[in-house]
Amino acid sequence: MTDRKAAAQSGRRVGRAYSAHFHLLDRQVVDPDGHPVCKVDDLELAHDEHGRPYVSAILIGPAALAPRLGGKPARWLASVQQRLKVRRQEGPARLDFGCVTGIGAAVTIGPPTGGIAVHALEDWTRDNVIGRLPGAGHAAG
Repeated sequence: MTDRKAAAQSGRRVGRAYSAHFHLLDRQVVDPDGHPVCKVDDLELAHDEHGRPYVSAILIGPAALAPRLGGKPARWLASVQQRLKVRRQEGPARLDFGCVTGIGAAVTIGPPTGGIAVHALEDWTRDNVIGRLPGAGHAAG
Protein backbone atom coordinates (compact mmCIF):
# COMPACT_ATOMS: atom_id res chain seq x y z
CA MET A 1 0.00 0.00 0.00
CA THR A 2 1.33 3.47 -0.85
CA ASP A 3 1.91 6.15 1.78
CA ARG A 4 -0.86 8.20 0.19
CA LYS A 5 -3.43 5.36 0.44
CA ALA A 6 -2.38 4.54 3.99
CA ALA A 7 -2.68 8.19 5.01
CA ALA A 8 -6.11 8.49 3.39
CA GLN A 9 -7.36 5.37 5.20
CA SER A 10 -6.06 6.59 8.55
CA GLY A 11 -7.61 10.03 8.07
CA ARG A 12 -4.28 11.87 7.96
CA ARG A 13 -4.11 14.86 5.66
CA VAL A 14 -1.83 14.43 2.67
CA GLY A 15 -0.48 17.32 0.58
CA ARG A 16 -1.10 17.41 -3.13
CA ALA A 17 1.51 15.72 -5.28
CA TYR A 18 3.01 17.69 -8.15
CA SER A 19 5.34 16.82 -10.98
CA ALA A 20 8.29 19.21 -10.71
CA HIS A 21 8.93 19.02 -14.44
CA PHE A 22 5.30 19.50 -15.47
CA HIS A 23 3.96 21.86 -12.77
CA LEU A 24 6.99 23.98 -11.84
CA LEU A 25 9.95 24.17 -14.24
CA ASP A 26 9.77 27.02 -16.77
CA ARG A 27 6.54 28.36 -15.24
CA GLN A 28 6.01 32.09 -14.82
CA VAL A 29 6.22 33.29 -11.20
CA VAL A 30 3.73 36.07 -10.45
CA ASP A 31 3.03 38.28 -7.46
CA PRO A 32 -0.42 38.35 -5.79
CA ASP A 33 -1.59 40.97 -8.32
CA GLY A 34 -0.61 38.74 -11.25
CA HIS A 35 2.45 40.78 -12.27
CA PRO A 36 5.33 38.67 -13.63
CA VAL A 37 8.32 38.33 -11.31
CA CYS A 38 10.52 35.71 -12.99
CA LYS A 39 10.48 32.19 -14.42
CA VAL A 40 11.28 28.98 -12.56
CA ASP A 41 14.69 28.03 -13.99
CA ASP A 42 15.50 25.19 -11.57
CA LEU A 43 14.55 23.83 -8.16
CA GLU A 44 16.46 23.30 -4.93
CA LEU A 45 15.60 20.08 -3.12
CA ALA A 46 16.02 19.17 0.54
CA HIS A 47 15.10 16.06 2.53
CA ASP A 48 12.72 15.75 5.48
CA GLU A 49 13.45 13.72 8.62
CA HIS A 50 12.31 10.53 6.82
CA GLY A 51 14.62 11.13 3.85
CA ARG A 52 11.83 12.17 1.47
CA PRO A 53 12.75 14.97 -0.93
CA TYR A 54 10.79 18.22 -1.12
CA VAL A 55 11.24 21.52 -2.96
CA SER A 56 12.89 24.07 -0.68
CA ALA A 57 13.49 26.91 -3.16
CA ILE A 58 12.91 28.13 -6.69
CA LEU A 59 16.22 28.90 -8.40
CA ILE A 60 16.29 31.84 -10.79
CA GLY A 61 18.52 33.31 -13.45
CA PRO A 62 21.39 32.28 -15.72
CA ALA A 63 23.29 30.43 -12.99
CA ALA A 64 20.23 28.20 -12.45
CA LEU A 65 19.31 27.78 -16.11
CA ALA A 66 22.77 27.05 -17.53
CA PRO A 67 23.14 23.53 -16.06
CA ARG A 68 19.76 22.54 -17.51
CA LEU A 69 20.71 23.67 -21.02
CA GLY A 70 23.95 21.74 -21.39
CA GLY A 71 26.54 22.16 -24.13
CA LYS A 72 27.64 25.45 -25.66
CA PRO A 73 24.58 27.50 -24.60
CA ALA A 74 25.17 26.54 -20.98
CA ARG A 75 28.86 27.40 -21.11
CA TRP A 76 28.10 30.75 -22.80
CA LEU A 77 25.39 31.66 -20.28
CA ALA A 78 27.56 30.70 -17.30
CA SER A 79 30.47 32.66 -18.77
CA VAL A 80 28.36 35.79 -19.23
CA GLN A 81 27.07 35.54 -15.66
CA GLN A 82 30.58 35.11 -14.26
CA ARG A 83 32.29 37.78 -16.38
CA LEU A 84 29.69 40.45 -15.77
CA LYS A 85 29.66 39.69 -12.05
CA VAL A 86 26.11 40.95 -11.90
CA ARG A 87 25.56 39.38 -8.48
CA ARG A 88 27.78 39.38 -5.44
CA GLN A 89 26.80 35.94 -4.12
CA GLU A 90 27.79 32.67 -5.73
CA GLY A 91 25.21 30.45 -7.36
CA PRO A 92 21.74 31.22 -8.61
CA ALA A 93 19.27 33.60 -7.03
CA ARG A 94 16.77 31.70 -4.90
CA LEU A 95 13.20 32.29 -3.89
CA ASP A 96 12.19 30.39 -0.75
CA PHE A 97 9.44 27.91 -1.60
CA GLY A 98 7.60 28.89 1.59
CA CYS A 99 6.37 32.07 -0.11
CA VAL A 100 4.55 30.09 -2.85
CA THR A 101 0.82 30.50 -2.38
CA GLY A 102 -0.46 28.78 -5.50
CA ILE A 103 0.57 26.51 -8.34
CA GLY A 104 -1.46 26.62 -11.53
CA ALA A 105 -0.87 28.10 -14.96
CA ALA A 106 1.63 30.27 -13.09
CA VAL A 107 3.33 29.95 -9.72
CA THR A 108 1.95 32.61 -7.37
CA ILE A 109 4.03 33.98 -4.51
CA GLY A 110 2.75 35.87 -1.50
CA PRO A 111 5.20 38.36 0.01
CA PRO A 112 6.49 41.38 -1.91
CA THR A 113 9.46 40.58 -4.13
CA GLY A 114 11.19 43.97 -3.94
CA GLY A 115 14.20 42.60 -2.07
CA ILE A 116 14.78 39.62 -4.34
CA ALA A 117 17.48 40.05 -6.97
CA VAL A 118 15.69 38.05 -9.65
CA HIS A 119 16.50 40.37 -12.52
CA ALA A 120 20.18 41.03 -11.86
CA LEU A 121 21.38 40.34 -15.42
CA GLU A 122 18.52 42.34 -16.94
CA ASP A 123 19.15 45.23 -14.52
CA TRP A 124 22.88 45.21 -15.34
CA THR A 125 22.13 45.19 -19.09
CA ARG A 126 19.65 48.06 -18.74
CA ASP A 127 22.06 50.17 -16.67
CA ASN A 128 25.32 49.40 -18.50
CA VAL A 129 24.30 48.74 -22.09
CA ILE A 130 20.82 50.03 -22.97
CA GLY A 131 21.08 53.07 -20.72
CA ARG A 132 24.25 54.23 -22.50
CA LEU A 133 22.74 54.20 -25.99
CA PRO A 134 22.00 57.61 -27.50
CA GLY A 135 18.38 58.51 -26.83
CA ALA A 136 17.88 55.76 -24.24
CA GLY A 137 16.95 58.32 -21.58
CA HIS A 138 13.99 59.59 -23.59
CA ALA A 139 10.77 57.66 -23.31
CA ALA A 140 8.64 57.39 -26.42
CA GLY A 141 5.40 59.19 -26.01
